[in-house]
Amino acid sequence: MDAMLHIPCTVEDFEGYIRFRILDSIAYPGTYKKFLFARRDQEAPWALAMAQQVQVVQNAIQELELKEQDLRSSSTLSTLHIVWHHVSESNLPPSDLPLTIAHCAISKKHNIPCVVVRGKGRGAQPFTVNSRFADFLFDIWIVHKIDILIKTFAKQCMEVSDPNNQMAMKALVDAFQSEHAEDITHLAHAFYASYAHVYKSTVFALQTIV
Repeated sequence: MDAMLHIPCTVEDFEGYIRFRILDSIAYPGTYKKFLFARRDQEAPWALAMAQQVQVVQNAIQELELKEQDLRSSSTLSTLHIVWHHVSESNLPPSDLPLTIAHCAISKKHNIPCVVVRGKGRGAQPFTVNSRFADFLFDIWIVHKIDILIKTFAKQCMEVSDPNNQMAMKALVDAFQSEHAEDITHLAHAFYASYAHVYKSTVFALQTIV
């Protein structure tokens, strides 16, 4: 199954997407996007490649969102859709979740090790989910928070590269390209791994359980 399933994006696509989001966040909002599209229209090779990578990642995330909606119509997996929604809407990642022996809301199995996922909103009912789903839920959160995580990463890098906020834009961009290239690659691998895990698991569930 995993060997045959096509993932609709690559690590390289995520790397291009991250670079675009970083550069767009450190400039005046929308400035870098306009610059990229202008250079793309001029058929600059680097701009064509980056614009394509950005579009591929956006399409891949949209495709995953459509798969998530398919869960809603499943009598077996509709609870997974609800838990997914609560996790993706949370400001905090589902890490260090409390452990308990309980009924799994997704698999319907009783008396198994579960993690407790808080429902959204004050007084919302918590969900107990098989502890084996913990990594999957964490990856769901990462996929839905990619843009926020990139902005946080960019801000941290700027505080290191330009703590006094005095560097010219070109110098700041060059600093990102030279000082943080390896970090961007590592981040791209992490995002791809999270996306691939959620995508493959969701497709597998829809094909075998629905």
